[in-house]
Amino acid sequence: MMALCGKRFARRCFSRPLGSSAPIGVQLSGCKALFPQARCDASFAPAQLRMTRSREEQKRRSPSSGIPRPSLNAEVSPKRKRRSGTRAPKRRHATDLEDLDAQHRARGRSGGDDSVRAAFGHVEHEGDGGAKATVPWLRPNNIRTLVQRPVASLPRTPSFFVKFGPPLTAEDLTHDAPSILVESRKLIEDVLERRQNIQSAPDHVAPDTPFWRLPPKVLNKTGVKWKRSERDDGGTTDDISSGASIAVAQRAQEVVAQDQLQGITDLNKAKKWRMEAIAPERCASEVLDSVETAAEGDSLAPQGEVPEKVKHLRTNKRDLGFAEGLVATLRKKAEGFAKSGVDPEIKDSLLQALAHHPGTERAARLQEMYAYTKDFETLVMEGKASVANCNDLIRAQALQGKMDEAMRTHDAMQLHGYSPDDGTYVSLLLGACHLKDAELARNIFLTMRKQLISATPKVHATLIKAHVHAGDIASGYALMHKMQDEQLEPDVVVHTILINGLVSEGQLEKAWEEFHSIRTWKLIQPDEVLFTVMIKACAQASEPERAMNIFEDMRTSGLYPTDLTYGELIHAMATSADLAHKAFDFYRQMQAEDLPVTPFVFSKLLLACRRLGDTRRAQSVVSDMHANGVQFEPDMYCDLVGLLATAMRRPRVSEQEILRNLRCAWHIFGEARRRCEDDMNWTQMLNEVMGVYIAGGFSNYAVEMLQQFSAFGAKPNTQTYASLLEMLGKDLQDVGRFFALWESLPKDPKPADELYHLALEMALETRSSKRTVALLEELYAAQVFPSPQLTERLARAGRHVIQIHEMVGKLIALNKSMRVSTARRENELLQTHIDERQIELAAHGLTERSPTPAQEARTKHFEHLRKRGFYRRPWLPLGDYIASKKKGGEAYAKKHDKPRPNILAA
Repeated sequence: MMALCGKRFARRCFSRPLGSSAPIGVQLSGCKALFPQARCDASFAPAQLRMTRSREEQKRRSPSSGIPRPSLNAEVSPKRKRRSGTRAPKRRHATDLEDLDAQHRARGRSGGDDSVRAAFGHVEHEGDGGAKATVPWLRPNNIRTLVQRPVASLPRTPSFFVKFGPPLTAEDLTHDAPSILVESRKLIEDVLERRQNIQSAPDHVAPDTPFWRLPPKVLNKTGVKWKRSERDDGGTTDDISSGASIAVAQRAQEVVAQDQLQGITDLNKAKKWRMEAIAPERCASEVLDSVETAAEGDSLAPQGEVPEKVKHLRTNKRDLGFAEGLVATLRKKAEGFAKSGVDPEIKDSLLQALAHHPGTERAARLQEMYAYTKDFETLVMEGKASVANCNDLIRAQALQGKMDEAMRTHDAMQLHGYSPDDGTYVSLLLGACHLKDAELARNIFLTMRKQLISATPKVHATLIKAHVHAGDIASGYALMHKMQDEQLEPDVVVHTILINGLVSEGQLEKAWEEFHSIRTWKLIQPDEVLFTVMIKACAQASEPERAMNIFEDMRTSGLYPTDLTYGELIHAMATSADLAHKAFDFYRQMQAEDLPVTPFVFSKLLLACRRLGDTRRAQSVVSDMHANGVQFEPDMYCDLVGLLATAMRRPRVSEQEILRNLRCAWHIFGEARRRCEDDMNWTQMLNEVMGVYIAGGFSNYAVEMLQQFSAFGAKPNTQTYASLLEMLGKDLQDVGRFFALWESLPKDPKPADELYHLALEMALETRSSKRTVALLEELYAAQVFPSPQLTERLARAGRHVIQIHEMVGKLIALNKSMRVSTARRENELLQTHIDERQIELAAHGLTERSPTPAQEARTKHFEHLRKRGFYRRPWLPLGDYIASKKKGGEAYAKKHDKPRPNILAA
């Protein structure tokens, strides 16, 4: 053992590299530690203990044993150096409480200047539990840095980031920041939790975010403009009062700053104060007060004066006489001719030709008829009395709603020798159609028959139209069959009138059946009007994809859309949020084709903006409306308020945007109250405002909106209760209040099936078999069937309840009977079409097996090809014929190795 130790000692002493500045005494100082009884030369440096890794040796050298600890690091092998590396001691933060106390104890035992330690914090104080806690020891440089930047200069290490998140930011200066002293774990966790909540907010922007990544609302945000109050601006008070006010203001600022450092304690109070400004009661009272004030101002104005709100509508141009107006017009035309060199009349005719579109003549003719004021005597005196002119006069009077004058004109025609024809009675029937009076239309038709005037298809179509407008579609079909009995085939106009009546009544399935039957069995090709009616049916059923298919079918048939077709297409696209953007594509197509844009189109564009929740597009649509001179209609105001509700449901909406949208909703409400008070459906408008409150998350205010219906003379309808039920069921999951409101829901008209499904889902949430059975009975009475998802939940929840099994059995039997009746009706309808077809063929002496002209032409064509030898097999020699019958070869491959379609690729 002694020999082995001697070899190690010699290797360590004489293996040091040349040029090393370490004294030999340092390298040989371990000799005394290894051999305490050995003698060492006095010329060496004072002996020091060598570092050791032995636990026994370290325990022996502990402070209790009295042996001092070595001040130099132990020698480490080169291999260990490469593996671990020489790293600086890890710096700990003051909030790392695990090793902080041990760090303090280690520093207390280490050597150093006692005066510096006493001056810079080697002080012990009593902690919470009575134990002594040591303040961290700081050097003068650290103290100077902390004085300059007391929070941001705290030591940071990656381990601290992993444990406690990112470093401090400017937002942390308003909260309880960790100090350099030892703090409680609870206080630190509260600070970190508050910081995490702030940084996880959807509208949070990190301080180190570059400006090109900031959202637009942050970039466009203007700074707060501080204004001095009138108290501070006034200089009449003496110095003592001003000094006292300044002192009070400073104390208030200190209190506010202290509250900010402790946390935002008055957040609920501020939010409550801001919410009171948008309460329904307050906003509704402001709208009513503003309208009453405006009405009082108009009534109190003198008779000769004009109210202020009407002054801007008056023009500043003076009234010109006839001569002065004529001279001004001629002067204007002369100036235009001098500038352009084109005759003004030719220029006006070209502009009218460029503005031409399908339906221009009809619209101009209707406008002339609505403005026509002459009577029969005037026509006679002017020498323009004729049957055609009298028919036009009767039509103008009928369209203006003056049926008595139209009937007197008819009697005057007969009295003066002008015999009425079918056109005369068509004009009278149009008046009855305008009044929606089916009985008057039948009397006019019988009067025509008394005069032995044969009814034309146009007369029958007008008579059917009068019954359809009156809501009697069954009589319309009966008149169509009567028309067929008179050997008059109904054309596409008659079928268009009937299908349009079915669509207007909401019988969409029957409308589609009629549309397919006339194309399949009666071989009638639809026109632009019929295609437009079917696109209208798609819009009512919220089926934009089907509308696109009908539009493609229309273009394939070689027909071109009109302005009405584009309007219905925009309506169909606006019913779905997924395809609402295509409404603007059709709008741009209308502009490219220079078609007139009607208020109906603008109304549906606003509906598309509502589905998308796009306020910027809505602003552009409103600008286009002002440019085209289109006035707002009641439905447009409702769509604008609904647009704000949809925009509030979009992600990453801040509280400021929610409050601004609520104020805008009430502003639009007040504007609608001032402009169209009599024409507005206030129940629908209040429902839209309630939807804004629901979208903003103000459930209490949404319930309070029910009290405002009586203030505006409206009553809650099914849509009102449906909105509140969706809020209570989907958003709040409040089962108790949901069913309390469900009991008062009016069942006439029938609520939507989705509302019944929501009620069944809430009944399953209650885990009450009685409530679930009662709701299933309501579904059975309303003939509404659960969805597949609800059926699966009902099967799991009610597998042990006999009453639920009985109700499910009743629903299944009801579903079977409804499906059977539907299938039987379809079969009977198909058989009816077959019988009608056989009767039509029998009238011409044919049967269903008789070939049609198209089939005869086809048979003749293929017979001609057969005679020419087109299908004859080629003649082959005997050897080639035998070879073709054998397997293999090109002839066999042509017969058997036929190419097959690639199903995987398809």
